[in-house]
Amino acid sequence: MFLDALYLLAGILSLNLFAQLPGVSLYLACTVSLLVCRVSRTCSSTSLCRAVAVFLFGISWAQMHATGYLQHVLPESLAGTDIVITGQICDIPVRDQTVQRFVVQIEEFSLNGYAGKVPERLKLSWYYGEAVAAGETWQLTVRLKPPHGFMNPGGFDYEAWLFQHGIHATGYVRNGADNKKLQTATVFDSVVIRQQTAENIQSVLHDSVFAGLVRALAVGDRSGINRDQWEVLINTGTNHLVAISGLHIGLAAAFGYALSRRLVPLRVMYRIPAQHVAILCAVLVATIYAMLAGFAIPTQRALIMLICVAAAALLKRTSRPMDVLGVALIVILLWDPAAVMSAGFWFSFLAVAVIFYTLTGNKIRFRWLQWGQMQIVIALALLPMSLFMFQQTSLVSPLANLFMVPYVSLLVVPLILLGMLLLPLSDIASAFLLGIAAHLFELIWPLLQGLSGVPYSHWIRAQPGMLLMIPAFAGVAVLLSPGLGYSRIAGVVLLLPLLVSQPESPPPGAYELTVLDVGQGLAAVVRTHSHTLVYDTGARFSERLDSGEAVLLPFLRHEGVGRIDLLVISHGDGDHIGGAVSLLREFPETPLLGQGIDQLDAVDSKDCEAGQTWEWDDVRFTIIHPDQGAYTSSNNRSCVLKIETRGGSTLLTGDIEKKIENRLLRRDAARLAADILIAPHHGSKTSSTPAFVTAVSPRIVIFAAGYRNRYRFPHRDVVSRYDTAGATAYISGHSGAITLSVDAESGPGEVRSYRRNQGKYWNHRPSGLRQDG
Repeated sequence: MFLDALYLLAGILSLNLFAQLPGVSLYLACTVSLLVCRVSRTCSSTSLCRAVAVFLFGISWAQMHATGYLQHVLPESLAGTDIVITGQICDIPVRDQTVQRFVVQIEEFSLNGYAGKVPERLKLSWYYGEAVAAGETWQLTVRLKPPHGFMNPGGFDYEAWLFQHGIHATGYVRNGADNKKLQTATVFDSVVIRQQTAENIQSVLHDSVFAGLVRALAVGDRSGINRDQWEVLINTGTNHLVAISGLHIGLAAAFGYALSRRLVPLRVMYRIPAQHVAILCAVLVATIYAMLAGFAIPTQRALIMLICVAAAALLKRTSRPMDVLGVALIVILLWDPAAVMSAGFWFSFLAVAVIFYTLTGNKIRFRWLQWGQMQIVIALALLPMSLFMFQQTSLVSPLANLFMVPYVSLLVVPLILLGMLLLPLSDIASAFLLGIAAHLFELIWPLLQGLSGVPYSHWIRAQPGMLLMIPAFAGVAVLLSPGLGYSRIAGVVLLLPLLVSQPESPPPGAYELTVLDVGQGLAAVVRTHSHTLVYDTGARFSERLDSGEAVLLPFLRHEGVGRIDLLVISHGDGDHIGGAVSLLREFPETPLLGQGIDQLDAVDSKDCEAGQTWEWDDVRFTIIHPDQGAYTSSNNRSCVLKIETRGGSTLLTGDIEKKIENRLLRRDAARLAADILIAPHHGSKTSSTPAFVTAVSPRIVIFAAGYRNRYRFPHRDVVSRYDTAGATAYISGHSGAITLSVDAESGPGEVRSYRRNQGKYWNHRPSGLRQDG
């Protein structure tokens, strides 16, 4: 059964290699392959035929699921159109100072003259709007766009997340009189109960900084966990404890099991075996807990696995642990083929599988020594996957989990479960228990902070390729195999390349330029043989998120960059400086050069001035603006940086406008010539005069502009101007991260668009390169 689960998993994963869905030809190929496998004399093995059949079924099943989703994705032609929708708020709204974000299940979609497929589920933002609550039905006027997010190496694939959660469009609510509540929430709606529970917990713990952690464990709402708390949890490898998954569902089941043995009347026991009643109560309590957690995807996986184990116990089936795991895996993949896109899916199944694998044939009593050994085993087993998915792993994770898992499991979670149970009955008793749970976090937190602050508490590496991952997994399997003794040295040999490999860097005299996709803003990274420069850091999106944390840091981890040799902030506008705080927090020793940087706390900070120059690895960097003149506009004080090597040059211009372009032309027009140009001011019509474009004469021009940005950058006249000059144009919001390697001899190489080269069938392809404005 476990092998069948692996064949099914392999089939589903295979579809994720496609940039476009194969279409009906896939089903035909699957049918033919099955027939050939059945009748061919060369495939006489029943097990081989079964493996091929399950594999092909997995591909077909994933294809059907994906096709059903893509049919309802908002067409590009409807993007930006005012649409009246009616729908129910189907999740807990997340509120910030001026905006609330929520998911809507569509009941009615009104657009005159449109008869095609419509989205069924939307993720909306409402700025300065009326407060909405889970379970309510609203009529709203919205503007939508297809699922679209940033696409960068190492970055979070927001479009994959939307696909996994069945969200067909995103957008915002247009304020107006047509927006109105049509129906209040039903009292017994699960999402309403969940929101009320979260609000009750917040009200009784409003003074506690750990209220967010209690809410996360109670109802799966992690929006209250602050940035510093997340950093501690990630650095210590204990962040899994605040995601309601297998551990918590298991605890809820154990709670229900123990409760039933105490409370179920004896006369029931005479008719139904006590063990059966207890198992059913365990599943019931776990299901209620999963409902309060919003049936999030990790919760679904854990609940399905619990039901599989409970069914085996009720049917008195004696099965090998790996077979039970295989059944759970099959059920989850049939329920939701997109689960394979979740990191939690891999970590949860790998952790359980490695426990079963290492315990096979061993009689282990879980004393503290064996418990510590198990934490080391799990950390080692998850090491390759952690480096592949997140480019980092916690080195103190075994020690932190050694005491945090039992601490949270045996003390904190039972108090939270009891507190939630008493919420409808006694506010005082519930507040008392939930307060103790928050206080327990307060007691243990200094220890976690201490571990998080240990030097090298977490290890950051460049993302390994599949050629390193395959031997690494084989090495882990050998290392953890029971009874191999000294033969395990082979596992170390197989794992070693993953641990010691270094990413390639440009050779001396060459450099690599990457303009990242940060939406409406600019962030670029320049790497020479042994140095890294970051030019601008994109925007700050909210109090909790900015481009530095969401895009730049993941990219630098992906590339294996351990330090930034210089951070250049062209000027202080929010779409250029917004991510600098996060970047400097991670790399506090980074020197800073720029304009409008007084608000930033850097150990070495100075203003950029024309004439500043330096050389790294035979690549020359020169600041050619600003000069000593007075400027009323911050845009016109932008640091203009030219990068030169024998093979080619790049000009980064910030947000300079016509006045400064003309000044640079008068000063030294020949100095502006460059092979690659980051267009001034994102392609605004305030910049890129014909004379400037002629003087630069770029082969490649990159517009750092967001998809469907409100300024409608780049302006169509500016795009046309560069087109006439013979430049090939790219928009970061359409192309994703744009990377060019400039060789010392041959000059700029092929332009690599991350969306084009790495995009999958669920990723959005904007219609056309140029966006009119």
